[in-house]
Amino acid sequence: MDFKGLKIFKTIYEVKSLNKTANILGYTQSNVTAHLKKMEQELKTTLVIRSFVGIKPTEKGEQFYTFACQTLNKFAELQQSFKCLRPTLLISELLFQFIVIESAKYTIESADITIKRTSEMNNIINQRSYDEVICFTQLNHPDYYLIQTLALPVSLLQSRSAKTPKQLPILINHDEDCPLRALTLRLYGDAANIITVDSLSMLLNLVEQSQGIALLPLFMVSDHYKAVDDNCYHIDYYHYRHRIS
Repeated sequence: MDFKGLKIFKTIYEVKSLNKTANILGYTQSNVTAHLKKMEQELKTTLVIRSFVGIKPTEKGEQFYTFACQTLNKFAELQQSFKCLRPTLLISELLFQFIVIESAKYTIESADITIKRTSEMNNIINQRSYDEVICFTQLNHPDYYLIQTLALPVSLLQSRSAKTPKQLPILINHDEDCPLRALTLRLYGDAANIITVDSLSMLLNLVEQSQGIALLPLFMVSDHYKAVDDNCYHIDYYHYRHRIS
């Protein structure tokens, strides 16, 4: 049994539905069911009764809900005491390079930084609270409010060693929520030579090796990359802060 399981059971108890619990926490329903079954096996009891009208806790389930709430609250208090004023930041992987590495607006030493893909953002904030979130996604969560909307300049980049960039394929990230992918498809969607790659790091490696060109932030123009043309576009990103209870 772990804290993840306790949070899953607490949510099941409160929303009376395995499907709703999965949606709220960002898990599959089979994962939620497996955790519930594991807890019941460890406790050697039935915690909930399933029916067509939803989930109803047993008497043992009522007791376990009280235990789960108390334990999770104590754990949250312990986490807060360990933070020691070191802020937590959740940030998209591309924005990490721009804001932390390039702009040095945060440092790894002064902040507890978590880096995730754009598509993971809404699920992640349902599993843990962060002091600040910087991402390409517009969050729809009552615990976070928008501080500011900013713009990231981007352009079509190539390797400095590429001889004929117009003959190279256009590369896009596999992450369907990636704004660079969306903008590339909007601008060059009619092109026949668009190739999807599994990750941002793989995409960057392929561009650097002159295996393709890609829409990338202009801050990446360096000894390795240069712009294919003079066109420049802007992608919005959002800075959120957690509400203080």
